[in-house]
Amino acid sequence: EARATLARGEQVLLFINRRGFAPALVCPACGWTADCRRCDARYTLHLDPRHLHCHHCGSEAGIPRACPKCGGTDLVPVGLGTERVEQSLGTLLPGASLLRLDSDTARRKATLPRLLEQVHAGKPLVLVGTQMLAKGHHFPHVTLVGILDADSGLLSADFRAGERLAQVLVQVAGRAGRAEKPGQVLVQTRQPDHPLLVRLLKEGYDAWARDALAERRMAELPPW
Repeated sequence: EARATLARGEQVLLFINRRGFAPALVCPACGWTADCRRCDARYTLHLDPRHLHCHHCGSEAGIPRACPKCGGTDLVPVGLGTERVEQSLGTLLPGASLLRLDSDTARRKATLPRLLEQVHAGKPLVLVGTQMLAKGHHFPHVTLVGILDADSGLLSADFRAGERLAQVLVQVAGRAGRAEKPGQVLVQTRQPDHPLLVRLLKEGYDAWARDALAERRMAELPPW
């Protein structure tokens, strides 16, 4: 779909709500994971520039050359972040113009205006980003939106995770087909029959929210 969209001279937006290269660094030999030294969260692996970063408390660390537990040197990044998606697209879509927009790139001076200028120029490209892309932007040339790894919002123990996922799906889907061209939204999931997705896609956010509020009232969760 992305290749066909680019061939028509249109734009693609791929959304994943995790910046960095991978949300975990793991030793497959002993199971060690790179955990934040300041809080209980895991470090996220970043390659641009190379470091470990905790997105919960802001702690940073260098990338170890070997596992501090067993000495193994085959440390493996697990999961997807915007950097990894961008890197993979370079292989899957050779020659395509790729732009990444997350808080890491936007923090650099003048990067955000320059990226948005390229998007509004209307040339075919693939835009990869986080929730920064979900609202507040008008992309008239985007006709295909892909929401990657939606399951992270379906499997979380946080009772608000489903609410956040539903909001993001609605907001990101609204980026496609905002001008005269029709839009298409693809959601990547291993659970296409999940009640949240079925209710949301068939009946909309209001219908899903009524169900969610009823469940929270029974469980005496906020706002009840």
